[in-house]
Amino acid sequence: MFHVKQQFKQLALEYAKSLDLFGPSVQRDFDHHYDLLLEYGHFLPPGTELLDVGSGGGLPGIPLALERPDLSLYLCEVRQRKAAFLTTAVSQLKLENVRVFSGNVRSFPYTVSWVTAQAVAEVPDLVKMLEHVVEDEWHLISRRSSSWKIPIIKKYHITEERRPLEPDSDLIHLTLRRIP
Repeated sequence: MFHVKQQFKQLALEYAKSLDLFGPSVQRDFDHHYDLLLEYGHFLPPGTELLDVGSGGGLPGIPLALERPDLSLYLCEVRQRKAAFLTTAVSQLKLENVRVFSGNVRSFPYTVSWVTAQAVAEVPDLVKMLEHVVEDEWHLISRRSSSWKIPIIKKYHITEERRPLEPDSDLIHLTLRRIP
């Protein structure tokens, strides 16, 4: 596993600047960020099918796929160059549990009940964006500031779990249930 993680790190850092895959802090301390992303797996039941919206450089999707081969992941990326990077990474890393969807999530052709999204949109906008691709009860995992509060979203009952990641941020797991 260590070799494949290092292979992903090398590939990601090689293209990080030219494709704007992630910010300078991830580039400086890739291993730390990789390890933080594994926290997502604590919320995911075995065999989960997961949609990662705005996958960019493959974080958290690729680390989850590498560390949790029981998961099936869709990496959704609207920007063609980043989607091409993801396709290359998935191929080179021989990730059989990952598929890349190159396009807007509004055109995603499947229905899922687990979603991750970082820096895509505020949660109410994200919920609206995902309405056609999620089940009546679904889960969102996202990194947010420690002071972040659950928004009120009409048509949904929302519950929350948190895991501290760093002093100023938490990993948020929301369970969203549509209200009939």
